[in-house]
Amino acid sequence: MQVTQKNLYNLIPPKAAKITTMLRKDRNMAVKQALLTFYSSKAYKLLEREETKLWHASPAQIFAEHLTVPKRSRKSYQNGPGRSKLAPYAEQIKEWQAKGMTLREIAVELQKYGCTTTAQNLSLFLKKKML
Repeated sequence: MQVTQKNLYNLIPPKAAKITTMLRKDRNMAVKQALLTFYSSKAYKLLEREETKLWHASPAQIFAEHLTVPKRSRKSYQNGPGRSKLAPYAEQIKEWQAKGMTLREIAVELQKYGCTTTAQNLSLFLKKKML
């Protein structure tokens, strides 16, 4: 079978499932959050384009090259300027707020997903997101 842009969609779901499993284990994420993280990643954007030939790579290679977080000495720019590590959790944070959880409780809950933050950071994030 020759892979073209029209039939590439057949190859993506099995790779997405395996990569999502790797994300869940690596970052201690819920299924929904891992899927959202993968589908909003650069890896997925490259994978869905036939001309990149990324579909040749195994899920483990794609994960290692595009989705592992490199170790950095400066945490202040861990996610790059203007990119919050809270962004993938935005919808979940809003749900927790709607249930009446405090920002401190949400920060504790996020730690279970491997995302360490403070109530103050959550407040700043939410102010920026609401604008």
